[in-house]
Amino acid sequence: MKEWLENPYKTSALIGAIFIVGMTSGSVGYKLFLNKKVNLQQPTINNQPVTLPTILEDKRETTKNAERFNMLLLGSGGLGHSGGTLSDSIIVVSVNTTDKKASLISIPRDLYFSGHKINADPSIRDAITAITGLPISNFISIDFISFVNLIDSLGGVEVDVKKAYTDNFYPVRGLENELCGFSPEKVTELHQKYSGFELEKQFICRYETIFYPAGINHMDGSGALKYVRSRHGGSDFTRSQHQFEVLKAILQKASIKNTKEVFGFVKTDLNLEKVNEYLTKIGNPLEYAISFINLSDQNVLQNGKSASGAYILIPKSGQNNYEGIKKYVMESI
Repeated sequence: MKEWLENPYKTSALIGAIFIVGMTSGSVGYKLFLNKKVNLQQPTINNQPVTLPTILEDKRETTKNAERFNMLLLGSGGLGHSGGTLSDSIIVVSVNTTDKKASLISIPRDLYFSGHKINADPSIRDAITAITGLPISNFISIDFISFVNLIDSLGGVEVDVKKAYTDNFYPVRGLENELCGFSPEKVTELHQKYSGFELEKQFICRYETIFYPAGINHMDGSGALKYVRSRHGGSDFTRSQHQFEVLKAILQKASIKNTKEVFGFVKTDLNLEKVNEYLTKIGNPLEYAISFINLSDQNVLQNGKSASGAYILIPKSGQNNYEGIKKYVMESI
């Protein structure tokens, strides 16, 4: 265990930060915590069907001065993607070990902070603390390729899609600059007439349609990545909901796989001693209730524009005033 934990590329899993460590360490042993059988691609061990564990989703009272730790999960495009170093998804995992509950807090990448969007902040850990009031102990990051490999290493995941979803404009990698049969003169004309996504929509051959029906969907790595990245079938807040659904599916499926397999796909500042410390504090992770908190324009944020005219999100309490967000987060976790 020490050998792969000390490798910066082989350390932790995507969901629940160290929470998933406890989940995977328990293997299939938590047989008292059973969920209904999935309808598609039922997982197996030694060719025998197994049942996925229940992930409790409910609200619990918080004890005053409860002991907790907070970790930052980051997803980015990585090499070969435009803006590959920017955080495509930002989630804070707050684990309350006193009351046995964990909260996943989605921070929209368009949230404006210190003159730029939060996903471009050079000290994103400190920025998240300033916004939420939660001190961040450690981080875990994963890029798109590793995300796909992680899902595939689990044999895919069973995602409970809450609402049927269609995106007619999901970009096909490698076709970003395809001219779709247009002449150079026509391309110039289109660039003069349109801009932004309206321009891109003229090049229909660059896109594919993706569809996910409501209910249990078996997704391989590629399908799960499309589901969490897709943006033209809804808003960025829809993307956050999709990320929560897939994270929950990973947490369920990871419990029936070997820990080392799950932990080979991310970068983190965790070390062996810290992992053991968190494992001791967590205890049995399947006793925890999980809540999903999405900071959005439906609660503490509002739409706005930067000085350059770019779309941004700012606090309803006013730009650079994060007291309302901090209060909402503390009341929700």
